[in-house]
Amino acid sequence: MITNIRLSNFRAFQSAVDVRLRPITVLIGKNSSGKSSLIKFLLMLRQTLESPSDQFFVTEGKDVKLGTWLDLRHTNTRKGPYTDSDFRYHIRIETEDLPLPQFQAMWQAVSAGQFVSSEGDKIRVNLEFAKESLKSDSPKGQFEINGRVHYGKEFKYGTHEVVGRWNHQTGSFQQKASNLKRTGFLRFAERTDSVGKLVAGVAAEQFLETLRREFISPKYLSPIRVESQRVVQTGSTPVRDVGQKGEFAIPHLAEILQDPERGDQAAFIRKYAASVAKVEGLTAQRRFAKMLTEIKGRNPETQADCLLADFGFGVSQSLPIFVQAAMHRPGELLVVEQPEAQLHPTAQLELGSMFAELWQERRVPSLLETHSPNILLRLRKLISKGELKASDVSVAFFDLGKGSRPSKQPLDDYVEKLGVGIEPAGRFPAVVVKNLDINPDGSLEKGLPMEFFGADIREALDFGKEQND
Repeated sequence: MITNIRLSNFRAFQSAVDVRLRPITVLIGKNSSGKSSLIKFLLMLRQTLESPSDQFFVTEGKDVKLGTWLDLRHTNTRKGPYTDSDFRYHIRIETEDLPLPQFQAMWQAVSAGQFVSSEGDKIRVNLEFAKESLKSDSPKGQFEINGRVHYGKEFKYGTHEVVGRWNHQTGSFQQKASNLKRTGFLRFAERTDSVGKLVAGVAAEQFLETLRREFISPKYLSPIRVESQRVVQTGSTPVRDVGQKGEFAIPHLAEILQDPERGDQAAFIRKYAASVAKVEGLTAQRRFAKMLTEIKGRNPETQADCLLADFGFGVSQSLPIFVQAAMHRPGELLVVEQPEAQLHPTAQLELGSMFAELWQERRVPSLLETHSPNILLRLRKLISKGELKASDVSVAFFDLGKGSRPSKQPLDDYVEKLGVGIEPAGRFPAVVVKNLDINPDGSLEKGLPMEFFGADIREALDFGKEQND
């Protein structure tokens, strides 16, 4: 899974921000503080890797529409005294999804070089490596993806590098490119007349494909989700994907409820439909010559059976989360903006339990952008009771603080040629991210940010003070 993302000079981020990701990562902060910029970066990478385009980054696509590449540059970096024409990124990934041992050995042999020789009019390729059997305890690999991309009319100037180690640091991997016009994000293969480079590229693909899956597999739910349909037609849903607005959630739900082999998924959805959305006894029934399906549930307070579309708006906003979570595979990241939308504060507490179970029982990590202190409050309570590990949760607090850049920064040849200035050393107003830990007793290690947790308390205290006056 992705464990760390560092970005600078990208949308809301002028100075470098560093976001730590854990199995449950909660993004908090005021509106327009940069939380969505981080999520949009991940969506941009996903659509880049899925696109047939040869652009280094695809900024306009089915996952996210960000405008042109130049539109992503932070406004302040376009003028003095903070001039900076480069976007920088650093991503860390830990994964057990490594190539088979024989492919690891193949890469080691290729990276050692001297496996291609010429004899007269023939070229000899000689690769020798141990054929290892499959291991039940696959080693964990650590990879870093680094890059610097110049903001220009086209993707041309910059660097892109992937380095990795695994198997107790005995294996190593590295790929690097400095001409972004001829490569792409996590795509280093170029047309070549060199047999050695061609074989090395084939060996490298085994590792790069693993990293690509880390960015392609996440599913994203936007903060505004569609209303539930009264009847649905099944059979044309995208595989394991409810859509960004949850538009395919109800067709997927109908298929799950009617498939006896998907009982585990149905049980998960029913559990949280009842505890969060207050809808019990979900059932699906085919109607109209079995071409359409109706989904009904029971209101626990009135005991009335109703079509799903006749329940409150909070049901339609939360059900896509339950359905997508149930279909997720272990290790795939679930990204949700404002999961608490249209939900009662008590229901928001139960939503926190759902994300905890999603990791504890299903090994599905989640990245949540939220304005709800109650979701985080439930996670803290579960940690205090020993039902969730403190090390499994990270809170990223986005705030306005003082950004900075190092006083000495090397200038590349193309920077000197173009005369591009580098922002001077010092501190300036910028979005900053504080990565907060939760202690085993449920308290936040670095204290509660009052902008997120204490506004209601302060408001009540002020009200009481006015009454006493």
